[in-house]
Amino acid sequence: MLSKIIIDKRSNVPKYLQVTESIIKMIEEGKLLLGEKLPSINEAYLTLKISRDTLIKAYDELKSRGVIAPQHGKGFYIADINTPRHLKVFVLFDVMNGYKAILYRSLVKHLGENCSVDIFFHNYNLKLFENLVNASIGNYGFYIIMPHFNVDVSEIVSKLPADKLLLIDKDVNELKSKYSAVYQDFEKDIYSALKSSRDILKKYKRLFMVTKSEFQFIPDGLVTGFIDFSKEFGIKSGFVEQLSNHKIEDGDVFIVFTDNDLVELIKISHEKGLKLGKTLGIISYDETPLKEVLAGGITVISTDFKKMGETAANLVLTRTPIKISNPCRLIRRKSL
Repeated sequence: MLSKIIIDKRSNVPKYLQVTESIIKMIEEGKLLLGEKLPSINEAYLTLKISRDTLIKAYDELKSRGVIAPQHGKGFYIADINTPRHLKVFVLFDVMNGYKAILYRSLVKHLGENCSVDIFFHNYNLKLFENLVNASIGNYGFYIIMPHFNVDVSEIVSKLPADKLLLIDKDVNELKSKYSAVYQDFEKDIYSALKSSRDILKKYKRLFMVTKSEFQFIPDGLVTGFIDFSKEFGIKSGFVEQLSNHKIEDGDVFIVFTDNDLVELIKISHEKGLKLGKTLGIISYDETPLKEVLAGGITVISTDFKKMGETAANLVLTRTPIKISNPCRLIRRKSL
């Protein structure tokens, strides 16, 4: 059996995945049967001349897919011959909302039929985040984590195998292992977006960011980029925690993050007789289909969530340990 396992040292595919694929191919060809015992790590090591760590990772991969199962003191046996290429993926988001739904659908679509996805939500609760990560360890073939916290979560995330880990939407700079990531460069993105709209922002007197929300993660980078832009271009700016407690004036423009704040601001504009895009400006963060038509069109700063899902799926399927910054842009509409 071991002679059928082929290792191509020139291939970019990790050796443990080559072992995994060889065993799966033998199952599909009927050369390995249900209940058949696999060679021990020592037997495979001596025959294939590859490291024990590589073989352990290959067996762990097959175990996480449900292809093989251990019998105490006896080794590993073929446990499933029907779906050997099936990959179980653990996804941990913060919450589900409009743009997360776009991201999730794109991710699942591009992962394909050979992957099953279990999705969980931490709701910005750090303890829940840790508990969900701990409970997932060893039960999945891949882990996609959205670490939406402004604190260091590297100790928690480092418990997951780096070669089966992808961070999505936000990177964790403190995490030093070699893992995959598709992230937003929040500080750079908001600065560049606001700079690209300087020509239209000039007609407004004050620029505000609405920052207090229990239902939306606002990365520190967004606040930093906003401050840097305001200072560099001499724009009078500030932060608002509650729109209801803020005196809105003719010539104000607001950056909002939640749908609740967006709707409240539109209502206030009607009550005060302010015209969107003329005497009151709105920039919303994160694109959704509704914002294209709401109030004649809401200007947004947004990354491409369909692209993020596609890129993430590709990194999972190819096991490519690189970090990719997802593209972001400002979409001008009538609210500005």
